[in-house]
Parts: sequence; structure tokens; C-alpha cells
Amino acid sequence: MVYTWNSELETGHTIIDNQHKQLFAVVNALFDAHRSGKGRQEVERTMDFLLGYTIKHFADEEALQSKHNYPEYGAHKLLHAEFKNVAQKLIKEMPCDGSIDDFIRKVYATVGEWLVNHIRGDDFRMTAYVRSKEQME
Repeated sequence: MVYTWNSELETGHTIIDNQHKQLFAVVNALFDAHRSGKGRQEVERTMDFLLGYTIKHFADEEALQSKHNYPEYGAHKLLHAEFKNVAQKLIKEMPCDGSIDDFIRKVYATVGEWLVNHIRGDDFRMTAYVRSKEQME
């Protein structure tokens, strides 16, 4: 399964949408790197980038929320922290040798599904609030 960015995932906030598109691209790059046999090192590099970019994206979202006094800021930040923990645990689960097929499928499904669900729920609510505040500025 390929996680495809489409208009149903647009939050209406350009910065957030562009970052979400990048996250989709990296999630798919991880799967593609493995599927095309680029090797464990490329998979590890892609996973490191994914985790780093996710942390940057979360920080940007949280800065927007803080700036506009988003009432669900604490809960949203907690979701981000929980996901970072899940992602870090997944990275530690990567087998040192042998096949990583099952591991890649688990990472791909976990990260991809979380991202889609988070965008459609939490991020839609957050960006609607932020956009309303930005229109008042």
C-alpha cells in the first residue's frame, strides 16, 4: 500500500500541508528503499530522516498552537510525544542482521496509518482553529 497525499488530507494551512506532503514522501521512500533492495544502510538513513523531520514538524505545529493559544495544545503535544516514543521504539526494533521485511512493513503501517489518522482528526481541528486566528490578524 502506498500512502498517497490527496486533497482530502489538506488542512488548508500551507505550511502544515507542505510538511505533511514531505512526511508522506519520506514514509513512501522508506518502503521504496527497502523494496528496491537499496540495503539496510539506506533504510536506516531514511528512518533517521523520517524521525528527525517528524520532530521538526511537530515543533512547528506546536509553535503555531502556542502562538494562537490553541485550547487543545496540551493534548495535541502529548499525542506528538507519544508518537515520538513509538517511532523511537520502532527504530530500536530493527533487526541487526537477517531479513527486515516484517520490520519495514510494521514501520510503514504504523507510521503511515498514524499520520493519516492524526491529520484527519487532530490536525484538521487544530488548523481550523489556527486559520481562524490568522484571519483575524
